[in-house]
Amino acid sequence: MALDKTQKMAIAGVGLIAAGAGLGLIGAALIAPAFLTWAANAVEKGTDRLASNAEKTSRIVGSVVGTLQRSFTEAAKAGVAEGRRGLSPRSNGASV
Repeated sequence: MALDKTQKMAIAGVGLIAAGAGLGLIGAALIAPAFLTWAANAVEKGTDRLASNAEKTSRIVGSVVGTLQRSFTEAAKAGVAEGRRGLSPRSNGASV
């Protein structure tokens, strides 16, 4: 059974397609570990950055809360002192 030119070209084409698919699989197998390492590093940097931002935010909120607490404590002390001295706006008839 003799193969004509068209059949020989078809067989060569199928062989080239199979070789290309094989090389593609080998390339993917070689690139996959590098990609996974890159992705893991990107995720790690992102979580580090997120943790850093959360820490900064926590410090800012703590500072604001501390300042407000001191202000309210001082205001409460001043209000108690006014009440003891009779200087409260309610006690002298002034409207608030």
